[in-house]
Amino acid sequence: MKRYDLVVIGAGSGGFAAARVATGYGKKVALIDKGPFGGLCILKGCMPSKTLLRSSELAHLAGTSKALGVAVHGLTLDYPGIISRKNKIIKGFIDYRWEEVRSNPRIAFIEGAAQFRSPGEVQVGAKVIQGDRFVISTGSSLFIPPIPGLRETGFITSDEALERIDLPRSLAVLGGGAVALELGQHFSRMGVKVSIFERRNSLLSREDGDIGLALAGYLREEGMEVYTNVVFERISADGTLKQVEARVDGRPICFKAEEILVATGRQAALEKLNLEAAGVAYTPKGVVVNEEMRTTASSIFAAGDATGIYPLTHVAVYQGEIAGHNAFSHVKRKAAYRLVPQIIFTDPTFAKVGMTEREAKEKGLEVIVAAYPFDDLGKAICTGQTKGYVKMLADAGSGEILGVHLLGPEGASLIYGMNVAMRFRATVHQLLEIPYFHPALSEIFTYPAEEIARKLSHPIHKEAD
Repeated sequence: MKRYDLVVIGAGSGGFAAARVATGYGKKVALIDKGPFGGLCILKGCMPSKTLLRSSELAHLAGTSKALGVAVHGLTLDYPGIISRKNKIIKGFIDYRWEEVRSNPRIAFIEGAAQFRSPGEVQVGAKVIQGDRFVISTGSSLFIPPIPGLRETGFITSDEALERIDLPRSLAVLGGGAVALELGQHFSRMGVKVSIFERRNSLLSREDGDIGLALAGYLREEGMEVYTNVVFERISADGTLKQVEARVDGRPICFKAEEILVATGRQAALEKLNLEAAGVAYTPKGVVVNEEMRTTASSIFAAGDATGIYPLTHVAVYQGEIAGHNAFSHVKRKAAYRLVPQIIFTDPTFAKVGMTEREAKEKGLEVIVAAYPFDDLGKAICTGQTKGYVKMLADAGSGEILGVHLLGPEGASLIYGMNVAMRFRATVHQLLEIPYFHPALSEIFTYPAEEIARKLSHPIHKEAD
């Protein structure tokens, strides 16, 4: 029986971050993982999907570049080669992470599934591991909706979609969130006939409705079919095809595809942990934690998807670092989520930081909202990147920027300027005092800021170029 200063259950992004921080305090850490080693982001999430998206992006650019005077003839797709490249890249990430663990003398890696025996010990196979502190970072598992006939008919999830080397002729995608839209667009650009089925009234239903409506329009322009307000009734096999029976806005439809991709979200992976023995409370969404990432058991913390707060890698790392710090420091850190950036790598990209209009209304805040389209921005026009727009929310009294939403090109890079501005609680007036390079895509933020400023009591007028 071995005892450690910290026992971390789960070696993904959040768990590794907690372990790394704890070793910085000179602590001895047991890092337990049931495998395969690497965590969701590296193995089945962020990194493999973005690797594939780059290939489909290039294929799309080659197929549409004639409008810019560059015609590409004889374009061929080597899809097994695309998957092989992805596998090689992912192996590099896994090897790098393993070397970080292996080379740290304060981390003992233990492979196996952990189960609590008490608040101070877990069992891994025949081993009993004791710890002064614990961090639960077991990630999430796929959620499969209870649609009649789905399991009997068969389907693939994002796990299989990222691995298969053959392309179906047609694909029905169940879901309207990040994974469904990213992979749906990827396969469409690879030549697959793709149809999206979302049960809510818009894509990206957690965002303001205008975002999902606009994105659906762009996906349809690329040849994808998008259905919202879907009520699934049954899924069945019809020869070599799979049949989706549903109602869309109350109207019955029957859709057939060669394959079905289920991308309806994930849920906290807490099964078999025996959290009751540790005195750790949890809900269907995840482990209950406070701002210090501490659970209902004072010596046990949690981080990442296991908490159900934000299923995002950068949030998992953030929470893991806080958990590793608070486990041993007398000066406590508290998690705050006002400035969590969210990005979906569709084309156009969706990126946001801060509140939605819906959230502002729910909080009873009076805000001024302004938007500006990319098709009226000089740099976007020059480069042919005119899809989408930027929307900004500001406090109706002070002009403080409360939220920025971007549907357009280079969103993953552009949004961070607004993240910094909001970190320092900048107002639209202060934003307009910053000189923006011209021509640049980042200039677009000045236009909704200017409109909001005009509506406030202290208007600012930009000088003409």
